[in-house]
Amino acid sequence: MKKLICLLPVVFMTACATDGTMNPTATTANNIGMAVFQSAVDQTCRTQLNNRTEYKVLTSVLTTEKKQDVENQICGCVSTEASKNVTMVELAQAAIDPNARATLITNTVNNTLSTCVSRFKF
Repeated sequence: MKKLICLLPVVFMTACATDGTMNPTATTANNIGMAVFQSAVDQTCRTQLNNRTEYKVLTSVLTTEKKQDVENQICGCVSTEASKNVTMVELAQAAIDPNARATLITNTVNNTLSTCVSRFKF
């Protein structure tokens, strides 16, 4: 019986978290966390993209401005797709653990970069 009483706060907290209404502070923290994550994904995307041989060849004939536009579109796609494929639990873990952060960002970029490059028309 005592074990059941101890679990009641957890059940109530879970119900509050899943009723569709979030605390504005929590929502702001989530938005900030996602913005930081997307920024890190964008930076990693640009690094990985510029290290790809096929990208270097394809963009070698483009002006600096056009190359920047292509990079912005591809890495914008990667950031958008990445935010759809990461959970708040993963973000929270990444906020605490630098190794988890690096792994999450690298894996996310690896999983979405090729998809976004294939969508882009040169």
